[in-house]
Amino acid sequence: MTLQNAYLLIRTVQICSLEGKRNKENAPKTVDKWVDDPYLKNSSLYRDTTLDLYVTCTLYSDSKPLIQPEHTSYNPFSGSNKWDETIIFPLKHQDLPFDTMIVITIWDIYSPTKKVPIGGTSFNVFGMNKIERKGKHKLLVWQDREGDGETDTSTPGQIQGKDEQYRLEKLKKKYDRKLINHCQWLDKYTINEIEKISRSSDSLNKNRIYLTIELPEFELPVLFKQQNCSLYKPLQLHAKKSLVLINDIEMDEHPSEQKYHRLNLYDHKDLKPNLTELKGLTDILKSPPNTRVASKDALLIWRFRYYLTTNKKALTKFLRCVEWSESHQKNEALSIIPKWEPIDIADSLELLSSAFTHQNTTNVRRYAVDILRKADDEELLYYLLQLVQATKYEQYDGNINDSPLISFLFERSSKNFTLGSHFYWYLTVDSVLKTSSFCSLYKTLQDTFFRQLDPTDGLRINQQNNFVSRLSTLSVELKAMNFPREKKIEKLRHMLSEGSYKDLSDFPPIRLPVNPDIEIVGIVPEKATIYKSAKSPLGLKLRTTKGEEYGIIFKTGDDLRQDQLIIQLISLMDRLLKKENLDLKLTPYKVLATAEEDGIVEMVNPSEAMASVLSKYDGEILKFFKTHNPDSESPYGVAPDVMDNFVKSCAGYCVITYILGIGDRHLDNLLLTPNGKLFHIDFGYILGKDPKILPPPMKLCKEMVVGMGGENSKHYEKFKQLCCEAYNILRKSSHLILNLFALMADASIPSISEDKEKSILKVQEKLQLELTDQEASNSLLLLLNESVSALFPVMVEYVHKWYQYWRS
Repeated sequence: MTLQNAYLLIRTVQICSLEGKRNKENAPKTVDKWVDDPYLKNSSLYRDTTLDLYVTCTLYSDSKPLIQPEHTSYNPFSGSNKWDETIIFPLKHQDLPFDTMIVITIWDIYSPTKKVPIGGTSFNVFGMNKIERKGKHKLLVWQDREGDGETDTSTPGQIQGKDEQYRLEKLKKKYDRKLINHCQWLDKYTINEIEKISRSSDSLNKNRIYLTIELPEFELPVLFKQQNCSLYKPLQLHAKKSLVLINDIEMDEHPSEQKYHRLNLYDHKDLKPNLTELKGLTDILKSPPNTRVASKDALLIWRFRYYLTTNKKALTKFLRCVEWSESHQKNEALSIIPKWEPIDIADSLELLSSAFTHQNTTNVRRYAVDILRKADDEELLYYLLQLVQATKYEQYDGNINDSPLISFLFERSSKNFTLGSHFYWYLTVDSVLKTSSFCSLYKTLQDTFFRQLDPTDGLRINQQNNFVSRLSTLSVELKAMNFPREKKIEKLRHMLSEGSYKDLSDFPPIRLPVNPDIEIVGIVPEKATIYKSAKSPLGLKLRTTKGEEYGIIFKTGDDLRQDQLIIQLISLMDRLLKKENLDLKLTPYKVLATAEEDGIVEMVNPSEAMASVLSKYDGEILKFFKTHNPDSESPYGVAPDVMDNFVKSCAGYCVITYILGIGDRHLDNLLLTPNGKLFHIDFGYILGKDPKILPPPMKLCKEMVVGMGGENSKHYEKFKQLCCEAYNILRKSSHLILNLFALMADASIPSISEDKEKSILKVQEKLQLELTDQEASNSLLLLLNESVSALFPVMVEYVHKWYQYWRS
């Protein structure tokens, strides 16, 4: 049996309603019966109004049940006997035999321990023309008996008759299936008259009940296809006749099905779409990645698959249309992949997602990995976090060579320590997550990877582990001390210089986990501090082999995985913008989670929170810049490159934080450097979540605009121009951004995993992919104006400022 050869759906039946009157001729009629059986009074065996019914439904073939009966919920009826409840069978349409029969029984809850049948009915799924029945059907219910699934059933549901009422019923059935043209103004009067005739008809209503069911409808007919048939089939006739029916192979299929197979299953390589079909294909290919392809669209893509092989954007859509459990579709798909125009790395990430986990898709994932090999180590590092998450979708049985992605990651990470270090720590964090069901997998991968490292790299990883472990223990000890912050800082410096953690002030070179390109040789005790925060993070200055100092913040009790993800995406977007020759002077500092609630953050020095800057410099950002980088010849007394840095970085972060839906933006998590660069920290709220009421769509406060010279300045005009340019560049890379988010869907990051589909849709909505570049620019400019003129965020900022004051 074939259903558009795209999506073979699970069989469903909707139980709609029960109508008519029961035959009470056999019902008990004396009060004595009620006394003997107290349940009788409230049973539908006696009462006209049914009280407590449910329906069982199953499928029969060759007089045998195909599955166990499914049933509706118990329905306490009052007035109208309507269920409107769908029963789902664990069978696909393609698996139904030709003689499949739906067998239904209506049950009455006679007593707490007894049920009695109100009646039963049976209905053939396929008609004589091999087309599966669809739409609404009114079935005769044979009273006081269960539905019969025998081949020659005793409870046929088809209503038989020759009078006017039956003729009208047949016409109404055709009307419901849209086999009769609809006329809106006339139909409502006609249907009302038919209903009046039905209610007054003795032939249909006298002591009879009927059950209305609704079968699923599809865009194309569902046709039965004989899988194994003998050439000759004897026709069972009377003994005196010896007629034999010969099965004509050429006429075994419906003509429309034959045409479908000719167009779709064979190598019709020269088939080209007409203008309408071409427009349809274009619209499908414009849809975002990870979008479910509708059955109608799947047919169109499958039909013109050879025509689409020159379009590299079409391959992922085509592979999503394949029913991988069907051998002929699988073989056809795998044979056509090598002929397709090679796809981009951004699109290959989609083929590593959860949509391709079937055992027959291993070669698809292998193809994606082959595309991924084109990325150099620097580019691969931007995708590594998501690729580690994608390993959970691999068919892994302990042998890494059987998994294309895992073997590739092991190979590349073993050859480059910077890549290998990040790979190891990503595996480490996922191996200890309490909320993940893949801990054992990641622990196995971590151990296997460590064993494959050469001795030098293995020693470096051990050194990193020891360093992180010592910092974690130190942080926990300090938190446990019941001292004021100043006393804790004094204690910290003593522990590093002369106390039990003196070993951390001087040690052999260690590759710093958060930035393996840096070699550190010790912590500077006198510069160690503890920041004002509920988590009491440690601020540490590290001595490097180059004689410079490198600042880090070590946090315990704080899940940094979300910050790590956002910083990775900001770094990626910075790279995408620079590839288009647009350097917006971003500051994507480094973040590395080392455990579920431990991690390291790179310190950006020198930098200061905007709240502090405004407090010290009379609420003017320009005074801050003049103090550090004055230039008397420039219009605002600030060095031109400083103003340039400020305008560009404001534009970059405004657009990126808007796309990612970064929330909880206040002047304490916006930082400024003396050379004019603005950057954001603390990404606890993403994808539109925000603890504040009515947050602005973009974090662009009036102080920032004044810092550019005001709304009428050339710098502010340049700022708006850069915002629009950056926005459209990132929209062009939407496939990459959305695919990376999709791979994080099962990463157990609460903001994403609590509603996976909506998380991706929120980013997709911000990208406004349906708009042209000009329309997108206009939309963004409206958001900028709205953010600058918003009054409520100013009030919230004022409240936040006082809250921070009293907390300190």
